[in-house]
Amino acid sequence: MWTRARSGLALKARRWRFRHGITARRVAIRSHAPWWMRLAVGALLAAVFVLIARGFYDAGRGWSGLDVGGMQSEVGALRERLAVLETELISARQQADSAHSTLQIERAAQEQLAARIRTLESDNARLREDMLMFESLAGSGSTGLEPGFRINRLAIEPDAGGAGRYRYRMLVARVGGKGEADVRGVYQIVASIDRAGQGATIALSPEAGGQGNRLTFRHFQRVDGMFTLPQGARLLSVEARFLQDGQIRARATASP
Repeated sequence: MWTRARSGLALKARRWRFRHGITARRVAIRSHAPWWMRLAVGALLAAVFVLIARGFYDAGRGWSGLDVGGMQSEVGALRERLAVLETELISARQQADSAHSTLQIERAAQEQLAARIRTLESDNARLREDMLMFESLAGSGSTGLEPGFRINRLAIEPDAGGAGRYRYRMLVARVGGKGEADVRGVYQIVASIDRAGQGATIALSPEAGGQGNRLTFRHFQRVDGMFTLPQGARLLSVEARFLQDGQIRARATASP
């Protein structure tokens, strides 16, 4: 009986050591927390990690010398400068177009003025010729010269239309007499030319478009026209003739 009692005590002692002794199992005691609190704590920790990472990133930029804020400010300034330059470029183009249009207008006006001046100079020269002719006719009438005809102011000029083309002009006038009736006649242009080393004399007809070579006047008549030499010919001189009834009544010679 005593032996059984000792065995029971020994079993209880082993159980107590197993539960409360050094070999006893460890027990974790946890307090129960609601889900929203755990979510808030997680968000707070994530924010802390983000702030720490941003701090390391900014510190790294400072260490490497990269200033993003300064670069963005510089980019903004460059964009503003670009906008100003584009505005100035548009204004400069408009001014250039306006200046070009003004220059074209001025150039056209200058060309018209130059053409007008040339026309006035030509008219002035003809008026001088007419005045000289009138003075000559008046002098001839007052001195009682024998009635007749004269060719004055014969001029020969190359034409810009092509090689071998020439313009001529002259004044055919009556001298002496009263000049009460109209005079009728014709004129001729006779050219002395050199062709392949050989001289020749040819009669040239006025080109189409005029009144031919017929003349009708009372005191004088201005004559002008154009003629073309044969191909390969070189003009030496020109003789103008005024004829009545097939007879030469006046003549004059000129060289180009």
